[in-house]
Amino acid sequence: MKKEVIKIPANIKYLTEREKFIEEFGKPFELPNGILNKEIPGCGATTVALTDEHKTIICSPRNELLKNKHEQYPDTLLVIGGVDTKEIEAYLQTAELPKILVSYDSVYKLIGCIKYKSDWRVVVDEFQCLLADSSFKSEIELHFLDNSRSFPYVTFLSATPILDKYLEQIDYFKDMNYYQLDWEEKDIVRVYRERTKNPINAALEIVRYYQNGNYPSVYVNGERIYSKECVIFLNSVNNIVNIIKQTELNPEEVNIIVGNSDDNDRQIARIGEGFKRGRIPLKGETHKKFTFCTSTAYAGCDFYSTNAATFVISDCNRPNTAVDIATELVQIAGRQRLACNPFRQFLTFVYNVNAEEVEQEAFNEHLCRKVNVTLDEIRDNNNAGEALRAKRIKDFRRIPDNVKYQDSYTMYDEQKGEFVFNRLAYVNEQYCFDVQKFNYQNGVIVKKLLQDSSFDVSENQTYAVYQEQLKHLIKKEPFVDRMQAYCEYRAKQGLIVNLAMSTLESKYPELRYYYEALGADRIKALNYKEKKLLNEIHIMKTKNKIRHELHGTIHIGDRILTTDIQQTLRVVYDRLGIDKSPKATDLNEFFEIHPVKIPTANGRKNGFEIRGIL
Repeated sequence: MKKEVIKIPANIKYLTEREKFIEEFGKPFELPNGILNKEIPGCGATTVALTDEHKTIICSPRNELLKNKHEQYPDTLLVIGGVDTKEIEAYLQTAELPKILVSYDSVYKLIGCIKYKSDWRVVVDEFQCLLADSSFKSEIELHFLDNSRSFPYVTFLSATPILDKYLEQIDYFKDMNYYQLDWEEKDIVRVYRERTKNPINAALEIVRYYQNGNYPSVYVNGERIYSKECVIFLNSVNNIVNIIKQTELNPEEVNIIVGNSDDNDRQIARIGEGFKRGRIPLKGETHKKFTFCTSTAYAGCDFYSTNAATFVISDCNRPNTAVDIATELVQIAGRQRLACNPFRQFLTFVYNVNAEEVEQEAFNEHLCRKVNVTLDEIRDNNNAGEALRAKRIKDFRRIPDNVKYQDSYTMYDEQKGEFVFNRLAYVNEQYCFDVQKFNYQNGVIVKKLLQDSSFDVSENQTYAVYQEQLKHLIKKEPFVDRMQAYCEYRAKQGLIVNLAMSTLESKYPELRYYYEALGADRIKALNYKEKKLLNEIHIMKTKNKIRHELHGTIHIGDRILTTDIQQTLRVVYDRLGIDKSPKATDLNEFFEIHPVKIPTANGRKNGFEIRGIL
C-alpha cells in the first residue's frame, strides 16, 4: 500500500476553500483516486464531491446520511430502495452536471444506466462501515465493491479509515494508493469517559437531569451558557424505546433518528401514540430537547443545534455491537456543525465491557478452527452431488443475516455459482475482537486512541460548573469526608456525581481501592476512618491466605475430628506467622460445617463434616 501525506496549513479550515488551495498548492483540492483519510470530520470532503466540476456518484452505507445530504443539495438524485432505472435515466438526460447520492445496495442500478463511465467519479463516503457492518451484511458490501470496479476513479473516504492491518488483508484494498491529510490546526474535542456496569442507567440519569432543568453548562468569555438540548447515541432502537418509556417523555420533546425499517417502526410504536421516526433538522430548523440516534446517524449526518450536548452510550454486550471508540467517537464529535455551539467541543462517553473476556491466544485458536471448518465446508459443498448441493445452497439462503457467519465464513457467491471464503466477514471478526478487547478493556489504550484521534482526554477538563466536581478539585478535605462522599457517589450513579467521582479517583486513587475491596456498607461500619480500613484489608488478606492453605487440604465431604482440625489450623497459622490459638470453629469462616460424631477405635468422638466452601 503506497502512502502519501498531504499537509494542510493552518490558514485552511475546509477542503472547499478553492482560493486558499490555489494559493498554497497551485490548484483547488481534488479528491484522489484511492483511499483518503481526511483525519477530521466536517472538513468539507463530501462537499467537494457535491460541488466540483465532475460527474459524481456519492455512495453511503446509511440512507439517513443520503437523505440529509439530498435535503441540503436538492439538485442531486437520491437513489435508494424504491427508485428505479427509469428515474435514473430521466435524471441523467436533464442534469447538466449530475450528482447522484446512492446506497451501497443500489449502486447496481447505475451500472446499466451510465454507458460511458470514464468521465465519472465515485466517492465512497464513511467507507470504514464496509468493515464495521460486515458481520451482518458483508454480501451486500462485497457486491458493492465488485460494482465499483466498473468505474476507473473511486475515492474511499473517511475521517478514520480502518487500520492498515485490516485493509491489507482485503485484496481489493491492499494495493490501493493511500492519502493521509495532516491538518496543522485541529479542533480539540474533550471527552469524558465513564466506564460503568450499566450504561443505560447512565442514559436514564442524563435524560432525567435535562427533564428537571439541570442543564450542563460552560463559561464562554465569562458568560455561563447552558445546554438545553442533547443528542444521545445508543446501540439499539430497543434501548431508545425503553429509555423514552421509563422517563415518560412526550412526542413533542423527542426526535428519534434510526434506520428506516418496519421492525424499527413497530418498536417505536410501542412507546405510545405520537411517537415515530424523525429526521435530522436542517440548518435553521428547530431542534427538540432530546434527539436519540442509533448508528444510522453516526456517520456523515449534520446537526445544527446552537446548544446541544452529545452523549454516547455504548452498551457493549456482544463484540459485533461494540462502538469503535477510535473511529465512531471521531464521527460523532464532528456531527455538531455550528461554531456558536460551545458544547460541540465536548463529548461524554459512557460504556461497559463484555463480562466474557477472551484471551488473544484463545481467540486466535477460535479463528483457526473456524477457518479450517470453512475450507472443509466449501470443498464439501462444491463437490457435493447435484441434489445435495442444491439443498445446501437453499439452506445457506435461509440463514438469517445476523448469524450467517457465526460458525464459518462460508458464503454462496450467486455470480460465480459456487461456495467461497468470505474474507470480509473473517476480517470483521478480528476487527470486532480488537475493539472489544483493547479499546474497551484497557483504559490506557482507550486514552491513547482518543489522543491519536485529536481528542483531549486530559484531567483538566473545562466542564467546570459541576460544583460537586470543583469542590473536590480545589478543596483539600479530611480523608473521612472524601471517603464518605465517594461512597455516596458510587451509590447514586448520576452523571454529575459520576464526574465528581472521577475527579476524586484521579486525586485520591486509594478511594476506589478501599471501595472495591470492602464495599460501602463495611466502610460505613468502620466510620470511614483510613486506619480502620487498612486494618480491615490486612485482616481480609490474612483470611485469604488461610483460605488458600486450607482449601488445599480440606475438601467437601470430609469428616474430621475436632482435634485433627485444631492440629491442621496450628500448622497453617505457624506457616503464615499468625499468633492465634486454633479452634475447630475457625473453619466457619471458610467452609460450611456441620457437627457430627465420628467413630474411632476409642469410641465416637466430636468432629465436623465439610458440606460446602465459603
